[in-house]
Amino acid sequence: MAYKVIDVSDYQGIIDWRKVKAAGIEGAILKVIRKDLVPDKQFENNWKGCQSSGMPVVGVYNYSYATTEAKAIVDAQKVVSVLAGRKVKVWLDVEDASQKKLGLKLINIIKTYRKVIENAGLEFGVYTGLSFYNSYIKPYHSLLDCKFWIARYPSVLSMPVAKDPAENKKPSILHSLEGWQYSDKGKVSGITGSVDLNIWYGETASTVYGGLDYAPVFDAVYYANRYKDLKAAYGNNATALFTHFIVHGMREGRQAIDTFNVQAYRARYVDLQKTFGDNLPAYYQHYVQFGRNERRIAL
Repeated sequence: MAYKVIDVSDYQGIIDWRKVKAAGIEGAILKVIRKDLVPDKQFENNWKGCQSSGMPVVGVYNYSYATTEAKAIVDAQKVVSVLAGRKVKVWLDVEDASQKKLGLKLINIIKTYRKVIENAGLEFGVYTGLSFYNSYIKPYHSLLDCKFWIARYPSVLSMPVAKDPAENKKPSILHSLEGWQYSDKGKVSGITGSVDLNIWYGETASTVYGGLDYAPVFDAVYYANRYKDLKAAYGNNATALFTHFIVHGMREGRQAIDTFNVQAYRARYVDLQKTFGDNLPAYYQHYVQFGRNERRIAL
């Protein structure tokens, strides 16, 4: 299920994230650092605004000027430092003129940057324009297995949130397409001026958080359909539903899949009760890490 995402930076100024959410935007990608490696002036404000409004942060992006692997390492380390333990996907934006015609060197820069990000326990992807992709990445496509977020603008006109781009203009690439940036002239309530609009593809939504894959205890469709409040707030936005599950759902003891009920799991096993007590998230985590393989009953 695809949904609408915006990407923002200091350029958008102060954003009213509650209005943005009410306008139909279901996720945000935030610029994390500037060319001088200082955090984007609005990064922390945007992060806090998303958190307080219930807007899922589906990623952060770093516009890259790296032309060497050494520079890529420095940049990636700075991103990790600014995030300070916050778990979010990092998008490396490769489109600068300085990176054209680097050939295989660009691929190695991307892979080096990726290694730093993933060693920090974060997900990684690459953003670029379709023309840049076709010219400088596609020839080496077999050397990269990451997901891509691609810019291609079918129209130069202002674009309201409710208007969808023509499906036949969707970028066609040799990698998995996680997001399509289809306009840089989006008009969204809560934002002064224009903003980038993206189609985000639900089938790529992750169930990984903190190094654990919660797929054995979480299914977005089941979670939304079981709880009317979540369905009303998030619809079928798998990323938003998973964010709620991690931040609130486990602590509330919510059931997020038909094969796992935390209260039943807790009541059945005295050894777990002695270890975890009233810490409900720990029961979910135990099942993911050990309980399922131990064939423990979770209903």
